[in-house]
Parts: sequence; structure tokens; C-alpha cells
Amino acid sequence: MRFSLQDVKKTIHRRGGKGGELTLSLHFLRSGTLQNEIEKLITYHEHMLGMPQRAFSLDEARACVGDYRLATCLLATLSHWYQWQSRDWSTTIEEMSANEHLRAMSSPSTLRLALFSFVNEQYQGFLDAARRAEALCAFAEQLQLTSQQAEYLLGLDSEEEALCTRLSPEPPTASEVAALYNQWAFEAALFNSSDVHFLLDSQALSSFQSEGELFPLPSQEPGFGATIKRLCFLARRFGVYYDLSYETDSVSSQHPTTLHLLLYGPQEVTGAPQQYGLRLARLCRVLLGYQQTNRGRNGFASALLEAEATVHFLQRTYQFQMDPKLLQMLPAPAKGAVAENKESYESSTSVFDSSIEQGFAEAFTALASNQGVDGWHLEREPEPLLLNESIFIPDFALSRGNQRIYMEILGFWTPAYRERKIQKLQQLQSRKDIILAIPVEARDAFASIASAFPIVYYRGLLSASDILQVMRKEYDDFTERLSLVNVSNVRALVQRQGILLEQDCYALLHCYRRSELARAASLLENEHVRFLPGLGLYAVNSLASLRQQCFAALRATGTLPLGVFAKQVREMAPVLAHSDDAVIETLVTFWEGVHMQRDSIFEASVELEEAPLETPDDEGESHTPDETLVAAPEKKKRSSSKTSTARSTKGHKRTSASPVVQEDLWGGE
Repeated sequence: MRFSLQDVKKTIHRRGGKGGELTLSLHFLRSGTLQNEIEKLITYHEHMLGMPQRAFSLDEARACVGDYRLATCLLATLSHWYQWQSRDWSTTIEEMSANEHLRAMSSPSTLRLALFSFVNEQYQGFLDAARRAEALCAFAEQLQLTSQQAEYLLGLDSEEEALCTRLSPEPPTASEVAALYNQWAFEAALFNSSDVHFLLDSQALSSFQSEGELFPLPSQEPGFGATIKRLCFLARRFGVYYDLSYETDSVSSQHPTTLHLLLYGPQEVTGAPQQYGLRLARLCRVLLGYQQTNRGRNGFASALLEAEATVHFLQRTYQFQMDPKLLQMLPAPAKGAVAENKESYESSTSVFDSSIEQGFAEAFTALASNQGVDGWHLEREPEPLLLNESIFIPDFALSRGNQRIYMEILGFWTPAYRERKIQKLQQLQSRKDIILAIPVEARDAFASIASAFPIVYYRGLLSASDILQVMRKEYDDFTERLSLVNVSNVRALVQRQGILLEQDCYALLHCYRRSELARAASLLENEHVRFLPGLGLYAVNSLASLRQQCFAALRATGTLPLGVFAKQVREMAPVLAHSDDAVIETLVTFWEGVHMQRDSIFEASVELEEAPLETPDDEGESHTPDETLVAAPEKKKRSSSKTSTARSTKGHKRTSASPVVQEDLWGGE
């Protein structure tokens, strides 16, 4: 049971005389202070172990300390080790040798209900005080209990009958109690704060490195950006909203010297000291205790110039000064409270500021697994952007080649948050590498910057597809990428390999979408090199040779199952060794004179068509199948003006013979 700021002993001062700011000083227990009194209080609790709460004397416990207010806080602190717990019902009735009727009851409330029914039956629903003992005795006899046992069981779950229990194997020491009291007093102040301001020496903090860091980076390179990423990581891990700004030296504005870290408290975020205040207090504790070294000096404290919280108490505002000396009076941060190694830092990238960010990142990752993000790489925790004495930290960065686009998801938190965000974005209007995502309900709130940035408006969840659509519109560099394609080299590569599979063409032609790939491949096509969707780039002669081998195999065997045919094709063309069956099906569909028949949804076979291998075209000329394959593009142009019934078969299936014969897939008649 924690205590509130009103319970804590404190002193109020006015800084700078009359009219100055009010400052708040809490009464912390320094080492050795009230040690005897705390030990007496611990001894009293040890004496109460196993005894009911009705035997606990609050006045006697307070007398151990002497100070009424301080004793109240220390008693609350001891609840971390001692608690009042009700006795187990089953164990208690077994000790009383209960009969079957009593064993059938599951709790004291069931027993009270049975007594209520007994009074209704035997005393017509009314029992005066004079007859209470008589009725209780009669009720107890039915359960084979004494009236005292029945009275005890009826109130077994009451607070008065709860027994004093120690939660730890050993009693706490006076120093442990004092340290926890100091921690809770410190947190009580921050429960009512609107912000906590840390003033840091950026050079001292960024140069500090060691193996035992509480929040290490995957890269151990010191620097101002690394410092900011460390602080941002820790704030997100504790779920605390923050803001960063900096000051530069008078000589060069390129070297920030002082870093301002502003943590927003529950009064700013929610207006009430809820669970958020506990997270803020724990974060401040960790920051003050960050990286204790063997010399007793911690890295964060060595860079700390000033720390102050704005506390609201009884309708007034106070300044609460914090310094590294507080650390000596607080318990050390528990292990595992923050990341302690490289792996835990990397896994912390899944820690998001909001469910909107998390949902977008998960959707983007799902699209990326299917090559559906146009080659963009999503990065959490990008480098900070330095503004004029301020720092802007985007939510994400999207990288592709030499392009790097920053993305910010704007929420509708508080008016103060909105104003701070708008001020920073106004300083970034000249940049062309920022995209914003704004909720529909906040469209008017951010209208002043709407014309300066590409914006995606969302309702509920942010769609990754919507972001990609805007990225294609605003940052499409296909023309530049197309100019990087070395046409002669790619043609020579295709001639050497025979076939260049479609998935390999993307990287070689600097493409990210199928529509881009088709446009890029059209630059390479000539009488020797062609492109087939689903297959890739191929050398005409090589594919004609493969076709002849496949036809020879089919003539020798007749019909082949698709799996067997695919295996033979991969053996004939090693370049297809790791291709999937869809590539083989593309070839079957493309080649004239062979077709695939499906007997069911699970079985397919490949066979030669019954049409003659030498077929006349629309102009009376005849071609062998190999000549047809080579001349397909030209033939397609000639036949495009013909009717569909007279369409050429060169490079395409004839309308009279379906390329895939699909019968009843379920084996029906």
C-alpha cells in the first residue's frame, strides 16, 4: 500500500525571496537515521506474525517511531514485506473436524447464507439480541461445532480475522525499509508532476561507454546522435512521453554542448496521478542510477547538470529539485528493468509509442515478406534531425538505395503536444524527405502544415498500402533507376545463361514492381533476347533448344505427370534447378504444341497436342515449331488485326485448343 504526497513529511520554501518560485523538499531517511525506531517497528511486526489484525495496535506501532506522519508512511512501507491474509477455509474446517454438512460449504459467505436460512425457518426471519446466543448455539450443534467456533467461521474472511504474514523468507533490515520509504516518497512527488527536466552535458554523456551499460546500442560508437537514441529508447521502454532540445557553444553551432531532456508527467498527459506516474518515477530512478561504475560514480550522473520536476499539490505548483545524491538513498534499479545487452536492445525495437505505430510496422513487415513494399526498408529509431535548438525524432525512416524518407505519425494527444509538434514541423518545411500520417479527426488541427508535406490521413489503423501509394507518387525514381541498366551487359548475361529468372531480374534491372520490370525488360528485347512474365529474360535459341528436348521426351513417353515433367525440365536446364512449378507451368502455357491437363485439383499431366507440328499461318506460309517460337513477336503483330478465329499460333495458344484442359475437379461423371 503506497502513500500519497500528502502523507509524506515535506518542507516548502520560496526561491529568491518574496514572489519567487515555491520549492518542495521531501523528508528522506538518510543512512542511519531512525534505525533503532525502524528496528522496533520490524520487531513489532515479527511479534504479530500469525496473529489476527484485531490484535494489532496502531497506536502501539506508531509509538515505536514517535512521529505520527512518518510512522504512517513507514507502516505503509512495511506492507511490502508484511501483509494481512485471510486463513484458508478448507484448512480451518479440517482443523475443527468438520462434519459432511460443513465440508459441503465452500466459504464463510456460504456459512452465513446457511445461518440466514436457519433463522428464517426457526425464528420466522427475526432474531432479537436476547435470543442470539441461543440461536447460534442451536445452529452450531447442527454442524457439530461450538458456538465460539461457529462465530469464528462466520467472520473468517473479515479484515479483523486476517493473519499477519511475512512475504519474504527473512525480515527486512532497517536500511532496506528506509530505502524503500525514500523510493516511495520520491515516486509520490512524481505522481503529481507535469514534467521532469534533465539538463545534461552532451559531450560527457556521449563519450561515456562501458560493457555494463543499461541500454547499449548495437553499435558502440559514441556521439550526440547515439546519446539521443539511448535516451529515446529508455523513455519508450518505460512508456513515458518526452521531448528533446539542445544548446550549442558560442563558437560553433555544429557542436551541441547541453542537452535538455523533458519527460512529461501524468498532470500533462492524463491530468491525474495514475499508472503513468509510476512509470515516470521509475524512469527517473533509472536515469539517476544509470550505469554505476566500480568507482561509485555513474555515467549519467557525471553528465547531469541539473534535474527538476514541476509538482502540483493542493492547487499550487512547486519545483522539486533532484540530484545524484538521491541515488544513495534509493534502492538500486532491479536487474532486467532496462536492456542489459545488445540482444535486448535490438528486441526493444518492438517497443512502440502507440498501437498505431505498432500496427503499421507489423503490416509493413507482412508486406515486405511478400516483396510488396517496392524495395523500401522500414527502420525504427532513425537518426534525430537537429533543428534550431530543438530536436525532431521521426517515428520511422524508409530507405531504398540512396533514398531516405522520414515518416512521422501525428496523434491528437493534448493541445500542448500539438503546438510543440507543429512548431518543429514548421522548421522542416524546406525538407522534401518527410511524410506525415495524420488521423482524420485531427485534420483541422494540423491544417497549417498540410500544404508543406505529403500526408496520409487515416481513421483507426494506418494502412501500409496507403503510405506506399503516396511514396510512389512523391518519391518515384524509376527513370533514374532505368538509366542505370547496362543493356549490352544484361543481354550478354542472358545469352550466356540462356534464362534469367524473373526474381533475379528485379535486382539486375533496378526494379521493385512487376510493372516496372516489364517496362525495363522492353529495353532489352531484340531478335535474340525476349522477356516472358512468370519466367524472366531468355535467349530465344536457348529456349528453342529446351523446347525441342522437352518435346522429344514427351514423344517418347506420351503423357507425363507435371511433377515428373518439371523434374526433367530442371535436369535439361540447370538454370531452372531452383525454380518453382509455376515457372514450368508458364513454359507449358507458352509453348505451342503442348498443353497441361488437370484431372483434379491435386493432379496435372503434360502431353503433346494432336495438332501437326508444321502449321500454316494466315498468309499460307509454314513454319516448324522452333521457327514459330523465334518469330512469335513479329507474328503477333501481323495477326493482331485479324479476327479472333484466324489468330496466329506463333507464341500463343490457338483458340481451338485450350492450353489447360480442366475437367470435373471432383471426379464426378
